[in-house]
Amino acid sequence: MESPAMALSPLFVSSTSKASIAMHASKVTGYTFRWDHRRNEPGTPLSEEEARAKDAAGEEYSAILPPRPGTRSAVLVTPVWRTGVVVVTFIDDFGRRVVEYVFTGKDDHRLFLSGVRVWTYPNDQPGLLLSDAVVRENIRYREDGHVRRVITDKAERHRETVEYTGVPVDTHWESVPAFGAYGSIGRFERGAPPLESHPGD
Repeated sequence: MESPAMALSPLFVSSTSKASIAMHASKVTGYTFRWDHRRNEPGTPLSEEEARAKDAAGEEYSAILPPRPGTRSAVLVTPVWRTGVVVVTFIDDFGRRVVEYVFTGKDDHRLFLSGVRVWTYPNDQPGLLLSDAVVRENIRYREDGHVRRVITDKAERHRETVEYTGVPVDTHWESVPAFGAYGSIGRFERGAPPLESHPGD
């Protein structure tokens, strides 16, 4: 059986140094309410003032970060403070959601990366929806290092569930970001401690 480190990618595949990751922390380029995945563009663009008001009210909005290295599509950071959840979405070059990180609030100051969702699509057709994915992977993490990984292969009509214990989760913690300070929580690589983020990062 594959090791937990190999099984739980993308969290444990990177040996990127903190200095290198810091170079990837990106400034916010805009705000939106939802994302149009068929067009790969903001759904309803928001001004900074509109986004800030939603943030203060605990309402959903997304901060748009530049593409991570090697890709062309935006990274989305979506706080919904009313529910205590922040979702970070990574979009491929064809506008499809491919990876999402789900952070849940543990107190007024800390978030824990409790879930990772991964989708694999049958081809490179732009704008495919989640329902078009042929493989869906859902990984749930607990603070005690227990991990539950469910892989659903629609093409093979197969579903597999694997559980692990003792998986390191030290780097799953993030500070609750201030409005506009999403450089750390918006990282794809999770193999290093949180970065120091400031509004605009």
